[in-house]
Amino acid sequence: MKDSSRERFPESVPVSGRKRETARQEFSARKKILDLLRASGPQTVPGVAAALGISAYEANWWLMGFVRYGKVKASEKADDEGFYRYALIEVK
Repeated sequence: MKDSSRERFPESVPVSGRKRETARQEFSARKKILDLLRASGPQTVPGVAAALGISAYEANWWLMGFVRYGKVKASEKADDEGFYRYALIEVK
């Protein structure tokens, strides 16, 4: 079975400047967010941001990347405050 934990988002490979800094953060951000979802279950964007001490914008940015590349899925309905919960997609 191929270990995809070290694969990068395709957009982050040939970059420079601000994008390069984001690409540099990718592995640590991925580990922190996916470990959080694995340990505590589905979380909202504000929940991820609060748990990791990052901005909601940054938490949303990373989560949307994980959704796009099939690592995380959103709940079908928003909660009472209008937030979706994001959970790991189980690999079989």
